[in-house]
Amino acid sequence: MAAGQIAVLGLVLLSAQGGFGAGSRIWTTINDDGSQTRLTCALNHSATEIVGHRWVKGGKVLKEDTLPDLKTEYEVDSEDRSGQYSCIFLPEHAGRTNLEVKGPPRVMAVKKSEHATEGETAVLVCKSDSFPPIIYWLWYKKSESGDQVITNGTQSKFFVVSSESRTELHIPGVDLKEDPGTYVCNGTSLEGTSLEGTSQAAITLRARNCFVLVLVTIIFIYEKRRKPDEVLDDEDTGSAPLKSSGNPLNDKDKNVRQRNSS
Repeated sequence: MAAGQIAVLGLVLLSAQGGFGAGSRIWTTINDDGSQTRLTCALNHSATEIVGHRWVKGGKVLKEDTLPDLKTEYEVDSEDRSGQYSCIFLPEHAGRTNLEVKGPPRVMAVKKSEHATEGETAVLVCKSDSFPPIIYWLWYKKSESGDQVITNGTQSKFFVVSSESRTELHIPGVDLKEDPGTYVCNGTSLEGTSLEGTSQAAITLRARNCFVLVLVTIIFIYEKRRKPDEVLDDEDTGSAPLKSSGNPLNDKDKNVRQRNSS
């Protein structure tokens, strides 16, 4: 029982970082409860009135509130926890700090499906905001005869550009007979990798349906040419105002005859 308690306590990380203001400090705690990981930031004191808190990861706001507390928490699924988080006490000058949560690589496809036409360049993109960051990216194409690893210059056409947070597979001069299929990007970090699960993502390259584009273009041109005719037809069939004869004397004569006959 004691050994189990020690194992749980070993997952709690405590650190301190200077805050904004004389003598203020933000204490951070990362507590892994198994299925959930709780991130905590606590400000020991603040000369500025706290009007809320904000949690951010990878430039995306995860949570924001308007509570006046000197403590804020955020919970995340343990499987999706890795990355760098920022806790911010509002207003922002009150204090902020970062929490780096380690975990296995998590790779995502920017688009799960990409369409291309014959001869154009297709670009397949994967990204990751995991911590520690990706140190090695691998692309391969799935096929019945076995997965084909892709590197720069494979088949004298593929081109790969990668950074810690992003990888791009460029396929110039797409051949619609050979190139369509499922491409997989896999990321490896200091926490390891896997050939399935969150460490990789699949992107399907398909031929763009040119027939649909041609049909839409034809319909657009047809509608564009038809509209002027419709406008003329509407003018012809519409009720036009009565016109005078153009001779004021004749019109006056008509008015006199109408009065006499009545």
